Amino acid sequence: MQITIRGHHLTVTPAIEEDIRLKFAEMTKHLDQVNSMQVKLMKDHQVDQRSRKGSLNHIAEAIIRLPGAELFAQATADDMYTSIKKMTEKLKRQLHRHRQMQLIYLPVDV
Repeated sequence: MQITIRGHHLTVTPAIEEDIRLKFAEMTKHLDQVNSMQVKLMKDHQVDQRSRKGSLNHIAEAIIRLPGAELFAQATADDMYTSIKKMTEKLKRQLHRHRQMQLIYLPVDV
């Protein structure tokens, strides 16, 4: 399995990279058919006019490629670790739904 982590307007620190790898390893430990994963971390430098600080400006996106399916999730938060956590929760729900659909449509040997 290949995990690609990129940063846009942001330096990906070893701590952030390790956090992502641990969460994805835990999430996909029961799934052997994952081809690749791409994670894109961005920081939007938009300034809120009222508080003079960025609000929800840390963005995390991920694409998981499976045979016959592609899962995508995006999350925003005030800090990067929270946005990564929200993104992985969304992907967990999608992976669970994908596994349930596979179990429903498994061919039965007659």
